[in-house]
Amino acid sequence: MARLTATVRFDLAAQLAEVSAVVDLTLEQHAGWPAFDLRQDIDSASFDGTEVPGEALEHRDMGAGYEARMRCVEVACDPGSRHRLELRYRLGTPQATGAQALEWPDQGVRWDLWMSDLEPGRYLEMWLPANLCHDRLAIELSVEVAGAGRRHVLLANGEINEAVPGRRWSVRYPPSYTALSPLLVLAPAEEVVLRRRETSVAGLPMSVTVACLAGAGAAADPASADSAAADVTAWLSYFAARYGRWAHSSRFVAVVWGSDRGMEYDGATTSSPHALEHEVFHSWFGRGVKPARASDGWIDEAMATWATASRRAVGRYGAEELGLDEPPTLLCPPHPWSRHTPREAYLGGSRLLAGLAYMAGGAPQLRSALADWYGTYRGRAASSEDLANHMARWCGRDVGPWFDRYVHGRG
Repeated sequence: MARLTATVRFDLAAQLAEVSAVVDLTLEQHAGWPAFDLRQDIDSASFDGTEVPGEALEHRDMGAGYEARMRCVEVACDPGSRHRLELRYRLGTPQATGAQALEWPDQGVRWDLWMSDLEPGRYLEMWLPANLCHDRLAIELSVEVAGAGRRHVLLANGEINEAVPGRRWSVRYPPSYTALSPLLVLAPAEEVVLRRRETSVAGLPMSVTVACLAGAGAAADPASADSAAADVTAWLSYFAARYGRWAHSSRFVAVVWGSDRGMEYDGATTSSPHALEHEVFHSWFGRGVKPARASDGWIDEAMATWATASRRAVGRYGAEELGLDEPPTLLCPPHPWSRHTPREAYLGGSRLLAGLAYMAGGAPQLRSALADWYGTYRGRAASSEDLANHMARWCGRDVGPWFDRYVHGRG
């Protein structure tokens, strides 16, 4: 997949959201059916200008279980060939575990992409056609709120053009993005408190936007927005000094909710206040260095938990000996079509890093190893195998048995 162009129109009177999407895609070295995912019911489709019946785009279990299903276009294509897929559909609740529906408050709409790596199908494909998390694509998105209703605010980590204030926007996301990169939140304007700060991060100019949102008609708290903006600015500076220079555009966007949740995006986050440090950290590890496959997502959560958690089993910057006699843990699902991060990535992954810190000589040495990891792979994707090789060099020993047991679950 190379480019996604989509229009989303929210009709406030009908409480209906309609989407038209165009995907320009290129097959790589293999011939066969193009694969993508979309967790919405498709009303109509065409491929290279020819109408495609709905049954030719149905979901298929690729071998990693039905929750990790993908759609295939049942058209044989040559290696290296280029094609265009066009889709029309209406937005409903995404067909993925834990996905949230659109909200239609009085004369308004709330829409948050609200991605998650804990369940398959919870990246961009919830709302728009997308491929796996390693596949880069440029995204151009138009959003319209139609009807006599309230003014809205659109927040995104792309280039925003507000064509009609409070009503219509276009967002352009860079071609370096993947299905796990884009943030977008749409909400009635009176539910949003915005704070914008100009700062520098490791000498680079940075624009920081923090939006505190309240749901169900409640007012957002200006004091919370001020506090969050101060915290985000401080963490950006600290992480840049500790781990290396910023990998994203010259802005950071944080959307802060009262609910207990958080998610990382490229140079952005949606988060509860207490998870902000963890989510800002992910702009270095998780979105500065991306997982090579969805099953490598454990790396980012392990690092973030080890480096930012204060009330976990191991604790922040833990360094504890880890033998090969503890119960095995599967952090990296083996199937190539697996599309989730196991929940054990947080505590089990942090425990593994504490063991690696012990082998390396302590927490300061492991922090240096993380900085070296980031410097090596900044702006690129890295795998579990890459991390094992990297840590072997820093620990001065073969860490393969620990990765076998505590990453791949081979006990």
